[in-house]
Amino acid sequence: MNKRWTVPTVSALLLTSYAHAVDSVEKQNDSHFKTIAIPFYDPSVGVGASLVPIYTFYSGEQETDPSTMSAMLTYTESKSYNIRGTTNILLDKFRIVTDFGYNHSNIDVRLLEQIDNVSTTQHEINFFGDVYYSLTDEIFVGLGLNFSASRYIGDSARDRILLWVAGFEEEYQPDTGLTLSLLLDHREHYYYPYSGYMFEATYEDHASWLGNDDDKTYSLITTDYRHYRSLSDENNHILATRWLNRYLFDADNAPSSALSTYGRQGRDVQRGFIVGDYTPAANLTSLEMEYRYTPLNTGNEKLDRITYVALGGIGKSFGRQALGPEKSFSDSDTLSMVGVGLRYRVMRQERINVRMDVTYNNDGDWLAYFSLGENI
Repeated sequence: MNKRWTVPTVSALLLTSYAHAVDSVEKQNDSHFKTIAIPFYDPSVGVGASLVPIYTFYSGEQETDPSTMSAMLTYTESKSYNIRGTTNILLDKFRIVTDFGYNHSNIDVRLLEQIDNVSTTQHEINFFGDVYYSLTDEIFVGLGLNFSASRYIGDSARDRILLWVAGFEEEYQPDTGLTLSLLLDHREHYYYPYSGYMFEATYEDHASWLGNDDDKTYSLITTDYRHYRSLSDENNHILATRWLNRYLFDADNAPSSALSTYGRQGRDVQRGFIVGDYTPAANLTSLEMEYRYTPLNTGNEKLDRITYVALGGIGKSFGRQALGPEKSFSDSDTLSMVGVGLRYRVMRQERINVRMDVTYNNDGDWLAYFSLGENI
């Protein structure tokens, strides 16, 4: 059994104890503050630990879902580290959603199927921010700004040459985009819905007037559909589905940093796959499904907070490749995974969970994920 399986398995045994250890500080009022310590595992950077201070509050008496402000400090065995902040401010007519931070990752990247992976250190500063205005209770329009600046330092002369050929620079390459979104949100809850659906279509333009180089301008469209169905009156049997699509226009003109990396793309994670194991490509499609079961009235307060999850997913990365010829949708590899997971509710009123998932993909890899909040 390889390391990707054994280390996360041991960490999984500690999941509920870590989450419960900090749960006792919760106060029964309209605002809560916690600091949560959880194991961390990302298949691209290895095992580590995360410290997550989180503050939740209600912006008005009529709000049924809380606003949240949180930070995540992570360090892993590969000497990678990540500092991130997120906000979800839910107001009467507006939503303000941001995700920002600095990432230092020691990763291996596949640039071409015929050559060995390239070892590199990725330095990335990014900011994703959107302001949504409510046209009705369920329809929102959003305006946002995405900024990233990244550089890649190869471990050897060979790695540096291959990265340079593929368009990954050693100096920070800023990339700024303006987003326009249409959001239809019919979910029963913002963080952990029992029923309903959400659809968001986003157009993102990286034009020269935003400060981008004339020869590195491009645009893209992203669609995100999520559906939730309760199979029981008690809402303890839930089906959750997410279908994510990303299509890059002007792919030949776009910088290599704009290509989709299957496994983690921007704020979105495709569970079951290691970032860097698949050649970055222009376009991405990913479908994931979960079945969630929560036992009721077990007589044990800890067990009442646990949800058991079965999951599966399938997807493709296609179009222009970082190196090599373009691959059509039909010619690109089909990527699939199955898995199981646990959820431990650390904040009951807000429905916020600590999450652990273990997956097995079509390449025979066992992978595990730890996080605060849901992927669907």
